[in-house]
Amino acid sequence: MKCLSIEQIYLYIEKELSPSENKDVESHLRVCSICQKALEERKLLSQAAESLRLWDAPPDFTQQVMARIFPPKVSLPAWLGTLAAGFASMVLCFFILTLVTGQNLRSLLLSFTEAVFDFLKYLVPLFVKVLKLASLLVIFFQRFAEFLLKGLTLLTSIISTELQIIIISTTIILIISSIYALRRKLAFGEKT
Repeated sequence: MKCLSIEQIYLYIEKELSPSENKDVESHLRVCSICQKALEERKLLSQAAESLRLWDAPPDFTQQVMARIFPPKVSLPAWLGTLAAGFASMVLCFFILTLVTGQNLRSLLLSFTEAVFDFLKYLVPLFVKVLKLASLLVIFFQRFAEFLLKGLTLLTSIISTELQIIIISTTIILIISSIYALRRKLAFGEKT
């Protein structure tokens, strides 16, 4: 008989084998030291598992697990209700403003629209300038980092340590002066 499988060993321990299978397993265990050792190890594991204290799950454990697996979705009516409440609040605010200021709703809406467009008129160019500056800085630092990395790898293989320190110091000074020059150029662009 070939060696026992783990499943057979566990079935033997749990006494779930038929009498003929049980007899075959016992006869094999008498002659096979490998299966005897595996049986002892599995018995120890079973005893250790039986000695463990049962874990008491919190009463809302199932709901917590299900909420993590399937997060609650905001239903369309709730979303529409929120939108309707926001719209109703705006209408109420405009109504109160018409009562307080004495203006009609049309002139109040026109002044509100003009204020929003004036705000956007100044905000959009600022936003464009910030994006342009960010893209220029990213390109500058990317190219500079590539140049620096290539140069450093080449230099470290060719020159001595003392000379490497001098070159790194010079590079840091160049970086600082480049940033200062870029700052001056941006400041000059703002003046025009």
